[in-house]
Amino acid sequence: MLASPVSPKVSPTGGSGGSRTETGLTEEGQDVILIEGLLVPAEIGILDSEKGRTQSVCFDVEIRTVPGYRKIFQETGAYVSYADTVEFVQNKAASGGHTDMVEDWAEAVAGFVLTNPLADQVTVKVTKLDIFDDAAGVGIRICRKRSA
Repeated sequence: MLASPVSPKVSPTGGSGGSRTETGLTEEGQDVILIEGLLVPAEIGILDSEKGRTQSVCFDVEIRTVPGYRKIFQETGAYVSYADTVEFVQNKAASGGHTDMVEDWAEAVAGFVLTNPLADQVTVKVTKLDIFDDAAGVGIRICRKRSA
């Protein structure tokens, strides 16, 4: 598993939002880091017809950062790396092995993302693209939040 580039001195609470950025704008709420349309070949599915072969799987990931994320980055250099998440998904697919459920993939990605203390919540969508001719894809979307 990849190490997230986070300074061990970073507090995941990051302050109370509403801080001013270097551009003079006010930071409100939480930023969302996006990974959209990440396509990987994967062995996935519970049907006999899905075992022993790969199929196209699409991943969409939204990572909500902790409040004050920009300020934390400016002060410490710590950040949430979308590249680490992309690499995690690609390595999991490349390592082979069959996964029965898209839910298992989604949970694995969510768990990886939330190892970074600057990630507060993650939404993961996993879509199998090759299942039905009449549907663009089938899958699941999960949302997981860091435990309090």
